[in-house]
This record gives sequence, structure tokens and C-alpha cells, in this order.
Amino acid sequence: MDMTRAEVRQKIDGWFAQNYDNMLADLKKLIAINSVKTEEKPGAPYGTASREVLDVAAQMLQERGFDVDFFEDIVITSDMGMPPVLLGILAHLDIVDAGEGWDTDPFDMTVKDGKILGRGVIDNKGPAVASMYAMYCIKELFPQLKSGLRLILGSGEETGFDDITRYLAKNETPPNVFSPDAEFPVVNTEKGRFAPFFSASWEKDTALPRIISVAGGKTMNIVPHRATAEIEGFTLSEAEGFCKDYSAKTGAEISAVEQGGKLTITSLGKAAHASTPQLGNNAQTALVEMLAAMPFAKSQSFTYLQALNRLFSHGDCNGKALGIAMEDEISGKLTVNFGVLSFSEQDFTANFDSRTPACADSVDIKGITIAALEKENIQVTEAKLSHCHHTPGDSPFVKTLLSVYEEYTGGKGECLITGGQTYVHNIEGGVVFGCGFPGNDYHAHGANEYMTEEQLLVSAKIFTQVILDMCG
Repeated sequence: MDMTRAEVRQKIDGWFAQNYDNMLADLKKLIAINSVKTEEKPGAPYGTASREVLDVAAQMLQERGFDVDFFEDIVITSDMGMPPVLLGILAHLDIVDAGEGWDTDPFDMTVKDGKILGRGVIDNKGPAVASMYAMYCIKELFPQLKSGLRLILGSGEETGFDDITRYLAKNETPPNVFSPDAEFPVVNTEKGRFAPFFSASWEKDTALPRIISVAGGKTMNIVPHRATAEIEGFTLSEAEGFCKDYSAKTGAEISAVEQGGKLTITSLGKAAHASTPQLGNNAQTALVEMLAAMPFAKSQSFTYLQALNRLFSHGDCNGKALGIAMEDEISGKLTVNFGVLSFSEQDFTANFDSRTPACADSVDIKGITIAALEKENIQVTEAKLSHCHHTPGDSPFVKTLLSVYEEYTGGKGECLITGGQTYVHNIEGGVVFGCGFPGNDYHAHGANEYMTEEQLLVSAKIFTQVILDMCG
């Protein structure tokens, strides 16, 4: 006999009450793996840890009776239900560097005061586990699906989506796809991305005072939380005066120590995702601003550093100095994160990460940026550019997702914009669905990344209901 929707929900609630501890235990296993992409190894194109996390997830699925297929050792998939596959869920198991500033071990998942802490717990291992457990729930309670579901788990999302790009080039894309890699209710608009790499070189100059090196962020899609510089020709007390003034001006913690007649300057800010640079405090731009104000000897080196300060002034998160600031009603403001800088005695290399609104698609943003950099004699070596992704909010698929969200949370179902890009960015009709709740900062890409226990549990139940509504 057919069950009412209330009876279906009651069964889902009961199943997750019995299986929640197992869900936490599986998530803990995945969090323990430092699955940052590293150098290629045999059978592990993205490094041994990236392959290991896929193996562990595959084993979890297989222990629950699911078949798992490996694609080129970078993606795993698992299907359930009758063909054809009508719904796809895309999540990723790779992470960004843990960084510093954690109150707990980022690879030893901790549950405290209703929060689950660990690197990758919200981005994106927790949502992946929620998706897996939605499948387990359906297999046990509602096994007769009329259409198919495919779970697709990748290992290269944080480094450019090459894994999913390769997978989708050789496999049919399900007609309805969501990725639980941002926020509820539904993210139907993802900004474009513009990521130029640029550099300059010069003859070494030893006139004092001088800058020996500046080292900033390591990853363009994270607001640098730490940056350092080595200088000589100033006394410690002179440098400390500048540190005090520019700590107050920038909000970063800037300090100096003397080592072997040279000074090491350290700037500490706040990490954030590159799509929301205004939520962080860029330690790199704070340090460059201070150095640019100090009376170093005239040199090409110092000239270039001052140019970088003009182009990426501290607090300019919208590209005003570059001449690319813009916004529209569909996708909001353009953002800029000056993410990476490696500055030596004879050259520098750098890049920035810009998330671009729909209106940027009709503007020569690359040409404007190249002109601004070349005006300072800085050479652009590479400039990756992708356009804005938008799925209409009135599609039947989006309406289903919004309806289930409202049913399980009581919140208002509406479509959102993100500056982040996910696996669905180039998938027609694809959207993001979960797992963050509106108005919360879960510290993705930063220290003390977390998701709540309630959030993990409700997300898994929502995914279960969506699978039933789409495929049941």
C-alpha cells in the first residue's frame, strides 16, 4: 500500500536516527585523509592521498552493497535504481591545505557543542557522506526506484575540475544534476572566474635599505592568512614603528624580528574563500602596503613592489585599481583576491582570482587587466577565463529542490548567487543544493572549518527525499 508523504518522512527520520553514529564514523575516516592534490604516482594521477580517499569511499559504498566504478583513478561513480539515470549528485573528496590557526587537529574530526570540525567537513566530505547515506537509506527502505541515480565523487575540484571535465567528456551527463558544494536553498547562478598569472624580472640591486624577498599565499582561491618579507638596511626599532602603524591601518598583525643582521617581517590576517574576499583579511596585501610606504632605496625591485600595491591595494576586493570593478542584478559584484606572490631579489611571480558577474561576459576583462599590468611593465603569462553559469529558477528540477528544502527546514525556498564555482558550472541545468544554511560562515578554506550535526543530518534527509521525488 502506498505511504503518505508524512509516513515516508517518518520512516526516513527513524532510519537516520539509527544510522547517524555510523555516518559520523564514516565521515571521520574521510577527514583523516589529507587529500590535497600532490604529484602524480602510478595509479594515482593526483597523488597517493587523493587516490586513497577515493578507495576509502568506494569501500564504504561496496560494504553497503553498491557497485563502484573507477574512472581514470580520479573519479568514482555508483548507480542505483532502474535505467535511465535521471538524477546525478556530484561531490568532491579533495581538500585545500589545512593552513594554520586551528583549535583542533584538522585531520582528527572533532564533535563539540553540536559542531563537527575538520578540514573538508563542509567542503565537501560531509556533503558527500550525506549523499552516500541518502542512497543507503533508500536501498533499505525504498529499493524500487523507477529511474536511476548516479553518485559521482571526484578528487580534483579544488584544483580546477579537470577530473569531472574528463569524466563528462567520456560519459553521458544525467539530465538533472546537483552538487552539495555551497548553500541551501538552491544556488542557480555561479559567477565566472578570471585567473591571470603575471610576472616581472630585473637586475639585482644591493643598495640599502632593500627588500630581499616577499612570500605570500600559496593558493589563488584562498585569501592569504600569512605573508612574510625579508629586508635589510632598517633597524629593528624603525621597522617596529611601521609594523605598529600598519597593523592599526590594515587590521593585520604585523611584526618584525632581527636575524643575522636582517629583518623578517610577518603579517597575519584572516583566511577566506576567494569568492568572498571581503570576509577575510589579506595578509599579503597588508604587508605589501606597509613595505611600499617604507623608505627603501630607489630600485627596480622597489618600483615593482609599489606597482603591486597600487594595483592590489589592501581592502580593494572589487578590482577598482585594475579598472574591472562591475556588478549586475543577476550575479552581483565582481570580486578580486590577490592570492599568490613570490617576490625575490631579481623577479616576482603572482596571480589573482577574480569571480566575475554575468555582465563581465560582454566586456574584454582580460584586455583591460593586461593593459593595466603592462602599464607597470608587468607581463601576463597566462589568463584563465570562464563565464557565468545560470540555470533558470523556474525549471521543474529547481522547483522540486526548493519544495523539499521548505518541507524539511521550514525555511523559504529561493535561488541564490555564489562567487564560487562547482562541478556543475558547465553543466546545462545544473545547480548547487546544500549543504550550508543561509547566513552562516562555516570557515571553508579557513581554520576551524565545520558543519553542525543538525546540518549533516537534515542534509542527508533532504537528499533522500529528493532522490525519491525525482526517481521514486
